Amino acid sequence: MYLSVPLALPINSNPGLAAKPKRFANQQEAAVFLARFLTELLNYQELLDRSGLEVDRVKSKDGKTMQPLCMAQHYQIFRIYRRPGVNSDEQIILDRASSGDHIIVAHHNQFYSVPVRASDRGRITEIELVQQLLRIIETKPDPRTPPVGILTTAKRPAWAKAREELIKNERNRHNLELLERCLCVVCIDDDVLPATFNNPMKKEDRWIGDRDYANVLHHALHGGGSRHLGANRWFDKTFHAILGKDGMWGLTYEHSAGEAPAVFAAFEEITEKVDSMSPPDENLVPSHLPAPEKLEWCLTEQSLNDIREAMMNFDALVEDLDLCILWFEDYSKEFVKSCRVSPDAYIQLALQLTYFRLHGRLVATYESAGIRRFALGRVDCIRAASPEALAWAKAMCQGDPQSQISQPNNAVDGSPKRAERIKELFDLAVQRQTKEMNDNIYGQGIDNHLMGLRYAAKEAGDPIPEIFTDEAYAIVNHFALSTSQVSDEDHSSSVLSHRQR
Repeated sequence: MYLSVPLALPINSNPGLAAKPKRFANQQEAAVFLARFLTELLNYQELLDRSGLEVDRVKSKDGKTMQPLCMAQHYQIFRIYRRPGVNSDEQIILDRASSGDHIIVAHHNQFYSVPVRASDRGRITEIELVQQLLRIIETKPDPRTPPVGILTTAKRPAWAKAREELIKNERNRHNLELLERCLCVVCIDDDVLPATFNNPMKKEDRWIGDRDYANVLHHALHGGGSRHLGANRWFDKTFHAILGKDGMWGLTYEHSAGEAPAVFAAFEEITEKVDSMSPPDENLVPSHLPAPEKLEWCLTEQSLNDIREAMMNFDALVEDLDLCILWFEDYSKEFVKSCRVSPDAYIQLALQLTYFRLHGRLVATYESAGIRRFALGRVDCIRAASPEALAWAKAMCQGDPQSQISQPNNAVDGSPKRAERIKELFDLAVQRQTKEMNDNIYGQGIDNHLMGLRYAAKEAGDPIPEIFTDEAYAIVNHFALSTSQVSDEDHSSSVLSHRQR
């Protein structure tokens, strides 16, 4: 589902999250926060290594018992890497013995390997981590050094070919191995996206200084391209914690490793623990650890050309993105529930109605359905464009002068009889949408089943069945609307990528 898609990872695949911003009086406070975050992240990874994570549970189908969910996604967050390929990418599953002993810190578009375990005494201390991070934070930018990280923003076949050029050199192979086998990437951004990067929908919407929420989400999702902070990433690695100069705090992650709930839950749990800690001691005991290893690259003219091309394409991709946030405060999901309607079905039907009013038709719509009730389950596709939704949308738009469809009756009929009929059609559409959701989460969806058959035929060397070459199949799998939701406890906001099948 993910590995065969050749598109660039940023925006197209990797989600982003912007959490509550942090406040630091100086660089040392920022370093302490990051060191504590990494210390708690190591604690979390050790919990995973002991298989000690509490199992998530949901109500079973009969509603009488609690059913366990598969936790496999949680256990691979920090031990997986996506390596580019010309025809298809490869997932590298890392073992405990050869991975997780270091992190990668990105700063000024350069990468540093920071060991988190000493060979003679296990994990290094929090204070030692602070000092290692300060060494990196205090480095000066070198504009002469090419931003190699930008290569991970290229389309996957192009990045795969560029990687082949890089690994011809032994030093580059060493660097790539460090990047592949690190526990996570910490991005320390020395700048912020200017407020002029996007056009705020509301002048009063301010999140950090004069930056609005959408601006901060741009920062988390793609970093603003090569002209800003987008090269200070290594998008192939699963877990990226991002700290901006102004206290922006967020995350981006490589999507093939798992779904947002597993990754975001780890990020938020660790952040909450750090936020609850008391202020640190300002006195730092000198450390005798060697300085972090800066990843130095040996670049051929071909590699430099690859970097220039990746920068150009990444900036075009960022420029093509419109990111807007709608703050809806008229009522909440609790009101929708009080009307005995699923908030999820309500929103999905609202999207279908909006699209119908604009274009005079419904459209293939993707909504992820978690199928962790099954071993190794990820997601299936809840489809919102149904005959029931169409009938309701037509009834809603009858006589609507703003609708893009022709109706035999141009006058708006506000009679009680028409309102009652619309309510009946709405109830039927909600029932259909709810059934579609339940079918998927209980393993009765159609999309994964069909995708499995298609790949089975391909792997067996059989001719592709005609259903998969039919024009109708292509139409229903071109999702003009891709929708997802992730609940949160601290009002952070996320942008989920458009999934390609």
